[in-house]
Amino acid sequence: MEGKEISLFEDKAQCCACGACVNICPKNAISMELDECGYAYPQINKDKCVGCGACKKVCAFQNVIEKEGAKEVYASARKDTKKIFKSTSGGIFAVLAENILQKGGIVYGASMELVDGKLIIKHVGVDKLEELPKLQESKYVQSQIGFIYNEIKDKLQTGVNVLFSGTPCQVAALKTFLNKEYDNLFTVDIICHGVPNQCFFQCSMELLEKTFDGRIVEFKFRDKEKSWGHGKSKIVCVEETGETKEHYLMSSEYTYYDLFLNGLISRENCYHCKYTNNHRPGDITIGDYWGIAKMHPEFISTNGGKLVPENGISALIVNTDKGIQYLQEVKNELILCQSDFEKVAKANAQLREPCKYHVERDYVLKLYREKGYDSVHRFALKQIKKRAIKAKIKGTIKKILHKK
Repeated sequence: MEGKEISLFEDKAQCCACGACVNICPKNAISMELDECGYAYPQINKDKCVGCGACKKVCAFQNVIEKEGAKEVYASARKDTKKIFKSTSGGIFAVLAENILQKGGIVYGASMELVDGKLIIKHVGVDKLEELPKLQESKYVQSQIGFIYNEIKDKLQTGVNVLFSGTPCQVAALKTFLNKEYDNLFTVDIICHGVPNQCFFQCSMELLEKTFDGRIVEFKFRDKEKSWGHGKSKIVCVEETGETKEHYLMSSEYTYYDLFLNGLISRENCYHCKYTNNHRPGDITIGDYWGIAKMHPEFISTNGGKLVPENGISALIVNTDKGIQYLQEVKNELILCQSDFEKVAKANAQLREPCKYHVERDYVLKLYREKGYDSVHRFALKQIKKRAIKAKIKGTIKKILHKK
């Protein structure tokens, strides 16, 4: 091995598992390995490593300071009300992606794929409109990047238009990996609330399969046909008879989802995320515009505005000149109501600060290590019941005080 031994990170909080180091290594000496709780971290094969240091230089999470700030901010939704229901929020990503595909380009994003009977979340590229739905809708699991950055580089160098969407750390990783600006690359980062790992997710699927006595072949964290928001998850099961059935769960009934929403199972680095502010790596940032009715009541349809909450409303934050230019190409497909970053961030905490490190997180991970996911599931159920009881008591007190 040439040069001194490489250490990719000193603390787990310094690694977001973006995969840039895996993609950049000229000797394929780095692989993603799971720790005792199922979180992926890069490991160096010392027999293959030549100590070139490329892996250390490419780490955006440790080395790059994002300097751009929001240039334009909107509350937005797709005008086509039929197509908007295929998206979790306001359908902005689909509009951006369709524009690229219609130009003969390729779109990369997180897809939930059925592999050997298990639902795996991984980044894939699609070049056909009919394949786009697999990249739509929220997936609250860290996606596997694999060697997708290398694939994207090859596409860009041949002149193909590329749209890449992902968490802010994934977008930043792609940019440092490429190490140059490409006019034919457009990036979209999501307002990320932290990422749990695939092991927790798959364990939760196994529990649901026992509950519904079937093999899960499709899953949606948020089914908009029922409501916009964190209302219900949709499960599609195939029973032993071959019959396919659909089931729905409230977010408070699905313990994995509840653990995620309460900040108990995100990666260590998510609690120290440097992208939870006005300095975003994507050309455009998208997410739900929570609190829109309070921030902009004039935009809501019941008040004479153009946005319908039941259809989903997105926050659209334009961070670069390229983002402004691209938005001009698709603006006729969108309802655009001008807002500002502070108003979007008011109810989107992850635009102000990283997700909170829950006091019970260490205990949850200890439970998983020592007793498995079933114990974590039972713990979460107890927590849900406790919160429900507290909410009921609080509601009763309010009623009593109101009568007085």
